[in-house]
Amino acid sequence: MKRALILQPLSRDHHQALVFSKRLQALAALPEQNRLQEWSEFRLILSNALLPHFDEEERYFLYELGVTADNCLFKKMLEDHQAMRACMNSDEVSQLQQFSDLLKAHIRFEERELFPWLEKEFSLE
Repeated sequence: MKRALILQPLSRDHHQALVFSKRLQALAALPEQNRLQEWSEFRLILSNALLPHFDEEERYFLYELGVTADNCLFKKMLEDHQAMRACMNSDEVSQLQQFSDLLKAHIRFEERELFPWLEKEFSLE
């Protein structure tokens, strides 16, 4: 599917996030004694990639496009972002598989629901 030009960089970031999701799955499968150390190292990589992406989406959609804060799709995006921020701030390595699942589901939501709606609603090309 061809994505609106303005959304293409965000979609490319989603590909990298899917790679991160696979890495989270691999971390979740490690022996318990290795998980925390590996997670501590990987968390920095994730934070450096995902947090700016979240900020860019939130800022662009709200302030540039004018999506209203009470829009149900925008609210879901914000809730997902908040949940993933909490995962990145946690040392609870037993939640790595759930984080991986959340990240994949979030990308699927944005690519299949949010972005098509934005393209249609705001006539993005």
